[in-house]
Amino acid sequence: MSTALSLVVPAFNESGRLPRTLAALATSLPRLADDVELVVVDDGSVDDTAAAAERFAATAPLAVRVVRLGRNRGKGAAVAAGVAAARHPLVAFTDADSPYDLESLLPMVEALASGRCDVAIGARDLPESQINRGYGALRYLSGQTFSMMTWLAIGLPFRDSQCGLKAFRTDAARRLFAMRTVDGFGFDFELLAAAVANGLRVERFPVRLTHDDDSRIALVRDSLRMTRDLLHVRRNLKRGAYAFPALPADATPCPVCGATEFEPRVAHDGFRLVECRACRVWYLNPMPTRAALAALYGDQYYASDDATDTGYADYAAMADDHRDTFRRRLSLVARHVGQGRILDVGAGYGYLADAAAPTFRERWVVELSRAAARRVSPAHKVVVGDIETVELPRGYFDVVSLQDCFEHLPDPRSALAKIRDVLRPGGALLAVTPDAHSWLARVQGSSWVSLKFPEHVILYSRGTLRRVLESNGFAVESMTPAGQYARFDFLAERVAKGHPRLADALVRAARRFGGHERRVYVPSGSVAVVATPGSVPQSRDELRTADAGC
Repeated sequence: MSTALSLVVPAFNESGRLPRTLAALATSLPRLADDVELVVVDDGSVDDTAAAAERFAATAPLAVRVVRLGRNRGKGAAVAAGVAAARHPLVAFTDADSPYDLESLLPMVEALASGRCDVAIGARDLPESQINRGYGALRYLSGQTFSMMTWLAIGLPFRDSQCGLKAFRTDAARRLFAMRTVDGFGFDFELLAAAVANGLRVERFPVRLTHDDDSRIALVRDSLRMTRDLLHVRRNLKRGAYAFPALPADATPCPVCGATEFEPRVAHDGFRLVECRACRVWYLNPMPTRAALAALYGDQYYASDDATDTGYADYAAMADDHRDTFRRRLSLVARHVGQGRILDVGAGYGYLADAAAPTFRERWVVELSRAAARRVSPAHKVVVGDIETVELPRGYFDVVSLQDCFEHLPDPRSALAKIRDVLRPGGALLAVTPDAHSWLARVQGSSWVSLKFPEHVILYSRGTLRRVLESNGFAVESMTPAGQYARFDFLAERVAKGHPRLADALVRAARRFGGHERRVYVPSGSVAVVATPGSVPQSRDELRTADAGC
């Protein structure tokens, strides 16, 4: 049986010992498979680790590729980058200090190639394993204690999840790494938890280990981090975050630039939000079908039982808050237009059109939900459907508005092309959308209020929003933080999302002090952009420019 294997070696500040490790691996690796390659991942080293790997690759007797990460991300992120770069149907990883005899991989490769298992892991606790422990009793005891904690906390059917020698079918590895949310050492038990949760076949194999005393593990610091990661994985398991999507991991290319490589960001109830490695936009992968998205916006969307996850609790009750918010936002385009025509896309009950009545003599709304469209004032012209397919007059509108709508559009390029087509020369686009790099997103993390699955299909930062607009024929005139008028109880629910006990306390306090009556204008973690049609659209290749500062 012909076999082909990629071996990933993550390395951080390993210029001293990496050449020796690579030389040893280059000698051992060809005995494990018919076709082999080494993938060295430099995890943002500050020494010349990458240069050392590249010097070795230039004269190596086998294929060696070097992947550079722009900053230090952690072992999990480095191995994930190597798996994404692997070219062979089987992939394995080992540490840069080469603590394991690589011959231990041979039975793993045979089991994977025969189809007997999907994941093969080294197990130091098997009787056949040979362990030459070169570290102290405290470190050994700490490892044993953590293995027990992992077994108890996340229910793995084995205790040694942290052995640094593992192998996979590459297609299984990519699906597992696509669900990964831990960048550090805890990625091992997260991968195994995801594998078990999805019914993959995991087989354990004995290893021969000679430990290097020059380990990079800081016992106290890394133990605390791994405990934090363990609790994080436990929470994810409870809410079904590791369920494989119905489609393959690479089913949806980036809807902004078309690239196919991505980093996982958040997973919830079988939906996965990833970050495009090329243009850095966040998007659902796989992307829900148009029919599935359209089904979200029925009557229940505007009277949701859980508005922190989907829709609005009572949209009609917040009518005045919305109208006042929209009046304030409309002032952003005042210098571009005077009396004229406005089109509001994703209009809900038409509250922006209500707010625009004193200024705009003609007000159109496009709304996908028929239930919502029936609530729009007859003073406005209503068009039911999505912006890409509805019939609208060309070059007609002075302003096109997308208020908390752009993040709902699965094909932003097509939508922006339609908006350019219906805007008159000199007109303006006014869009407000969540900012994935806002202070609120950073504070709330995986509980960010704008992580609403699956209605928010694409999330932008200021940088990615600017690029998608400029690449589709718009010149950005201004980009400012956005806010909204809101009642105290509404704010309490959103500020405390992900912390139910805190949420209850805040909501009770807000209501005690008049939460339904008192309101304030607050920053919402969104960004407001005004853009005008003008520049020639760029190609997708030009858009694929990663900007870590965005």
